[in-house]
Amino acid sequence: MKNKIILGSANFNQIYGIRKNFIKKREIKKLFNFAFKNKVETIDTSPLYNESEKMIGSLNNNRFKIISKIPIIPKNIKRQNVKKWLNKSSLNSLKNLKIKKFECLLLHNANSLINKNSVEIYNAIKNLKKIGITNKIGVSIYDYNLLDKILKKFKFDVIQAPLNIFDQRLVNTGWLKKLKKRKIEVHARSIFLQGVLLLKHNQLPKDLRKFNKCWIKLENWLKKNKFSSLQACLSYVFNEKKLDGIVVGCNNKNQLKKIIKLKKNKIDFYIPDLNIKNKKLIDPRNWIISK
Repeated sequence: MKNKIILGSANFNQIYGIRKNFIKKREIKKLFNFAFKNKVETIDTSPLYNESEKMIGSLNNNRFKIISKIPIIPKNIKRQNVKKWLNKSSLNSLKNLKIKKFECLLLHNANSLINKNSVEIYNAIKNLKKIGITNKIGVSIYDYNLLDKILKKFKFDVIQAPLNIFDQRLVNTGWLKKLKKRKIEVHARSIFLQGVLLLKHNQLPKDLRKFNKCWIKLENWLKKNKFSSLQACLSYVFNEKKLDGIVVGCNNKNQLKKIIKLKKNKIDFYIPDLNIKNKKLIDPRNWIISK
């Protein structure tokens, strides 16, 4: 099924994003029950998300497929220890999640595949699929130049990449089309750009206010077309039929209910004037947010 909703877990029992999203265990339980009833089949998590994996493990009851990530691999790791380290990390995640295998394991840091030990790292990941720890292997990326280098050397089942109404690189560079030609699954993440796309220009954190003009342009466009920011963000990604999955974060079941409803009633539109190439804005790794 194309454009399937994948439930993100970065805000499970921890503060996440500009909007300081946070969801407690009792709300996660309600969210899971609602998601399961509405055929949301997959959860995206990571051992880096605080206690997220353990929280999912205590509530999942084998209802959902799980996508998790291989954490950042130590730079000084010896070549002969790569496989052992990856196996241990993956088995620890399985234990926390209380599952027998992953639907997909994503390499969290794509740079690992162009640096020292890249071949050993890839072979160890491929081995995890071979021995039945995961159904699929993939990589989470930010930089498309890096993706080009990686795919010239290695083969993956899934690519997870950012896509939103400000950051349209996945589509505009032609990468979405190229990945589908190679029969690689593509999952979009950061569809709300860590929540900032749902803010007004006067609600932005101090350090992002230098990009006010981008938000004012968005607000004027929304007003002219009578769209909400949520409606525009969701419709943009749901209209990309080549996408296999879309990772969404929710603070409660009502937000997921709204997302499912908007998926069914998505609107068609074209927003070329909102495409932004400045990586200081579209890549959250470059943000320096004052506390």
